[in-house]
Amino acid sequence: MSKSLTERQIVLTLASLSAITPLAIDMYLPSFPAIATDLQTSIPNVEFSLSLYFFGMAMGQLFGGPISDAYGRRPMVIIGLILFGLSSFLISITHQIEAFWILRALQSFGGGIATVNVSATVKDMFSGKESARIFSLIAMVMLMAPLIAPTLGSFVLKFFEWEMIFLFLGFYTLFALAFYLFRFPAVKQERTKITPIQNYKTVLTNKLAMLFIISQILCTSGMYTFITSSSFIYMEHFNVTPSKFALFFGANVLMMMFFGRLNAWVVKKKEPLALLRFGVSAQAIFGILLFLFQNSNVYVLFPLIGLYIGMLGFIFSNSVSLTLEFFPTISASANAIIGVLQYSVGALMGFVASSLHDGTLFPITSVMMVVSLLGAVLLLLGSRGYIPHHGRQS
Repeated sequence: MSKSLTERQIVLTLASLSAITPLAIDMYLPSFPAIATDLQTSIPNVEFSLSLYFFGMAMGQLFGGPISDAYGRRPMVIIGLILFGLSSFLISITHQIEAFWILRALQSFGGGIATVNVSATVKDMFSGKESARIFSLIAMVMLMAPLIAPTLGSFVLKFFEWEMIFLFLGFYTLFALAFYLFRFPAVKQERTKITPIQNYKTVLTNKLAMLFIISQILCTSGMYTFITSSSFIYMEHFNVTPSKFALFFGANVLMMMFFGRLNAWVVKKKEPLALLRFGVSAQAIFGILLFLFQNSNVYVLFPLIGLYIGMLGFIFSNSVSLTLEFFPTISASANAIIGVLQYSVGALMGFVASSLHDGTLFPITSVMMVVSLLGAVLLLLGSRGYIPHHGRQS
């Protein structure tokens, strides 16, 4: 650990960077109808901007990862935050849905460049169980963003127009940039040449690493399916108000925070792989229950969704920690692969659920069940007999 920073400062700084994405996704969800009306378009066209955001995040991480491994985390974080902030301010003055799409893609591209360095920075500073614990703590703090984002978005809409949401994102980014510049010094890392193709080939050809990555992507894509359809699930299907929607959405995030904090405590005594296996298995079970009880009322579906999403508290941090152990010198490139697949597959699954939309929860719960089952089967079968070796390089 850096001698000039406390653990709390490290966690808070990196969590503030990670929070950019959930804020940019969840804060504008309640404003979809207002944006559609103001830009004279349909709500599905506004929803398309969410898929574009996922795609932009993936491309930003794919671009920023190898450059970060070669030239350092700090310059790429700064460039990414500046691009994100400028795009946010420009979105607030746009009047056409096409410009809205383009700027959201640019905004997320900058966010991807910045946030791909969070996990890589942790790997530069920690290893083994300690990195898994730090990942859990960062995730727990970072999850405050999606917890309050829909409520904050609803609050803004009561007093201002939807543009204020993106002005807020722009000013938040300026604050995060200033905090990072003045409070977080450069971290020592092993530099590599800019060889993105070789870096990505190294990651993609490591069978065990890809096992962890793909199973994690499948499990997290269930969450993105829910996020994409959350407005329909709560506000249309169950007819809850925007204010109640924010409460329901926030409660789901609280579940993930709770299990993430529990994971940070348990991982001191248990191996990350054992906790990862538990997380994917439990999520698969909750996915099956969601499908079976899809026609129940909101008070049955709501806790099941919360537990399904909450299991990511066991899945994400342990999976990332295990994966990055294979790539100590190209951790940003490895994290870029995770990000590209996570956001691309998440966007794809959300699109599949939306394209199969029939006015019921069948397409949504089907996708959520299938991806979690596939993720669990893949991990449980593929990792049999594997014993992690800290710091292993493929």
